[in-house]
Amino acid sequence: MKNYISINGQKIGLTDEQVESIKDSFQLPAVKLADTAPGDIVKVGKHEFIVLEHREEGTALIRKDLLKTGEEFGGNNNYDESNVDEICNEFAEELAELVGEENLILHTVDLTSDDGLKDYGTVQRKASLLTADMYRKFVQILDKHKLDAWWWLATPYSTPAHENANWVKCVSPSGRISGVGYFGDFLGVRPFCILKSNIFVSK
Repeated sequence: MKNYISINGQKIGLTDEQVESIKDSFQLPAVKLADTAPGDIVKVGKHEFIVLEHREEGTALIRKDLLKTGEEFGGNNNYDESNVDEICNEFAEELAELVGEENLILHTVDLTSDDGLKDYGTVQRKASLLTADMYRKFVQILDKHKLDAWWWLATPYSTPAHENANWVKCVSPSGRISGVGYFGDFLGVRPFCILKSNIFVSK
């Protein structure tokens, strides 16, 4: 037990669950998503997000922390067939219950491989992993919120056309883009999504 509260000079220990319950009892100021700036931290339900950019269709966000850790990518390096995609889809369902299905915007995930092959095409998702190109675009914001963990990207290193369906791009704790076999079980899932900018969130 590492959390404490002082009441009338008496030090009382709290579990992590008790701390979260106390935090949730405080009403954080509500702001319209459109009024936030890239790099701001906002909260939707129990999930904290980093604001990445405002677009015509909505505001792009990425989860501040990993949703899950220790997850294999899947049975190969095709995101469309992966278990990390299923995790993101389940997360999208949870988000839709929080903000309303109409406020969660469908976006395109480009599965072009790191060596330029387009064999895996594109997919439409309401929550997904970042691609390597998206990570490069937002790296200056994400570098301010580095995680002490490895996390998956959606981009394959290559495809069976170049005799490689094993490797997937990922992000290291230092912020470097790297590559790991799809069977790596020490990486985390950090979902990306786009929400309509006229909804209210906690800041």
